[in-house]
Amino acid sequence: MKSVFNKPQIEITAQLLHQYFDSQPHPFEPEKFIDIASDKLEQRELKDRSEQIVIALFKTLPDCYSEAIAALTTVLLPVSDNQDLKEVTTTEEGVAGWMIMPFTEYVGRRGVQEQSLKTNTAVGTAPEVDYQPLVLALEAQKQLTKRFTSEFGIRHLLIEYPSKCLKIMESWCLDSCHHVRRLVSEGTRPLLPWAMQLPEFKEHPDWVSTHLDTLRNDESEYVRRSIANHLNDISKSYPENVNEIAQKWLSESNSINRQRMVKHACRSLIKAGNVDTLRLFGYSDPKGLVSEVYLNKAIVKVGESIDLSLNIKASTMPLLVDYKVYHLRGRGQHIGKVFKWKEIKAPEKEIKLTKSHSFKPINTRRYYSGTHYVEVLINGVSQGKQSFELIAD
Repeated sequence: MKSVFNKPQIEITAQLLHQYFDSQPHPFEPEKFIDIASDKLEQRELKDRSEQIVIALFKTLPDCYSEAIAALTTVLLPVSDNQDLKEVTTTEEGVAGWMIMPFTEYVGRRGVQEQSLKTNTAVGTAPEVDYQPLVLALEAQKQLTKRFTSEFGIRHLLIEYPSKCLKIMESWCLDSCHHVRRLVSEGTRPLLPWAMQLPEFKEHPDWVSTHLDTLRNDESEYVRRSIANHLNDISKSYPENVNEIAQKWLSESNSINRQRMVKHACRSLIKAGNVDTLRLFGYSDPKGLVSEVYLNKAIVKVGESIDLSLNIKASTMPLLVDYKVYHLRGRGQHIGKVFKWKEIKAPEKEIKLTKSHSFKPINTRRYYSGTHYVEVLINGVSQGKQSFELIAD
């Protein structure tokens, strides 16, 4: 995947910038850009390659931020508002695809630097701060996201100037381009993978609630899925907030799109067996439905499997069956992890379920010898724990 940043793409980008600056007073050195951007290219991984291109932009673009922004936005590939970006890449016609990633980083970082200078100058000398650098940066991110995504680079601006950014982004919720609308929810995700976290957004999920509320009926599945992912991030710190939003949104509409979006937003809460969440999706208390839960062995060696079995009586309610393994850790405490088992619409007669759980060694988990537990959960309600001994040596 790291090969998306390669020498030919760097050379094309340099040539496009050179062509632009040919008619501008500021000189641009394409050879310098290429040398810096491709330095030790083969030794670098994907994000490191992107970072090297960011360094090249800092060292070759003009000191004047507005001139630099004009250059970056002018050399972009012409695209339609809602174009599918899967196959879009940088060509002689313009920059697009992965090369946008270092562009957005440059715009975000330089934007913070330039806005900081304006802000510091204004303190004690002017009644209002000049936010022109921030406005320029956000407008550039808006254009860039139409050709890849600005969800990473925009975070520099959101961290430093959250309220001003969110105010400007309100209008983006109604933009004709679904890539721009998605940036509102994806760019502000507190726990976006691959990206810097947004600690204050994590602490204040209400900051973006109005934006998400505006987007909840978006016609684009691409946008709705981003909203769901944003809410799923919030659910890890504030489950009650997400349950409240889910209840409100489901009460407004029972459409397939709404159901799918809200359920995806609540996926971590569902997996964790959050009872309030499960009730929203019709998973009621299964009291008296399970007649037996048992394991097929009392001692398990690492590399082996253990089988779980349970009998479930006939029922008219939907059932979500999971199980939780409590792994013994090095300090003697037990850490539980929920595993999905089966979703049953409504068992019309008594059924027996069996599940095999492997203790095959994996890189992400270390096993310790001692007592472990398995707990079966139905609709989030525990059906009791069963113990067994794991031998790790």
